[in-house]
Amino acid sequence: MFFLLSRKTVEEVSVTGCMGAGLHGDHVLALVGRLCGGVTSVDVSWSGATDGGVTALSEGRAGLTLTSVVLNGCHVTDAPLQTLVRRHKQSLCRLEVFGCQLLTATCLQTVCEMCPGLKHLNIGQLPRVTKHSLAVMTSHLKGLVSLNLTGLKAVTDAMLDALLQSCAALQSLTLSSCPGVTDLTLHNIGKYTPCIRCVDVSGCGAVTDVGVQSLTLGCKRLQQLDLSSTGTGSRGITLLANGCSQNLQTVKLSFCHIGLDDILELCRRCRRLRVLHLYGCPQLPTERDIRDVNSDVTVSPLS
Repeated sequence: MFFLLSRKTVEEVSVTGCMGAGLHGDHVLALVGRLCGGVTSVDVSWSGATDGGVTALSEGRAGLTLTSVVLNGCHVTDAPLQTLVRRHKQSLCRLEVFGCQLLTATCLQTVCEMCPGLKHLNIGQLPRVTKHSLAVMTSHLKGLVSLNLTGLKAVTDAMLDALLQSCAALQSLTLSSCPGVTDLTLHNIGKYTPCIRCVDVSGCGAVTDVGVQSLTLGCKRLQQLDLSSTGTGSRGITLLANGCSQNLQTVKLSFCHIGLDDILELCRRCRRLRVLHLYGCPQLPTERDIRDVNSDVTVSPLS
């Protein structure tokens, strides 16, 4: 009834994590496709959606024009996704299929070839992604603004070098838990994408203070940085405090070996800092320590 009454006005539908009888992803996708010709954005992440729902959306109303499709954690296979993308390839700007483990490298390659206008792509935790499919992506998606490659073993410094040179407009790059990422990638981020705002290399054990230095020298507009579980140490934090103090808002340093003085100096110099994560760090500040240097930042956890 809701979709029937709002079919002429609703533009965005999100039922992320909803698993109730009436909010199952397949049911919602079928209703959107059948009733809501004005919808441009659909997010059914972690809602149990399957091929049936994606197919129903693909066969939806003639006027339906999607710009954003988010299917993170759904049980989707190649053919239905390709059909959906083929229909909306002229309008589609965002595609997220994080954790859709049934998708193959061939499917992703086809999607990238069909949608050169994609600006936001999330293909994290897809075990079948290959170096070749990533190379195809690099060659076709030159307008990417945000990219999530979390946990992909196929990601290497060389592959990212080519991608960064092609995607000068990149604003957000997530490389969490990519074992092939080293300091060289941070060097290339600083070299090729100086306007980038968000970088996540958490869990990349080969990243050290050397890479952080390259990042701070090249990326003065950095706002969000996640270095958790990397080789970043006190020198890296000092470099951050000196090189990126103007714009940093969120910094995550969990499980990094850094000293209390470096933490306080980072908070003192980065006046826009609002969020600082220090889980697993050997030395933690007290609430009073933080309040004395920067009362606006929320530190988790405190001593």
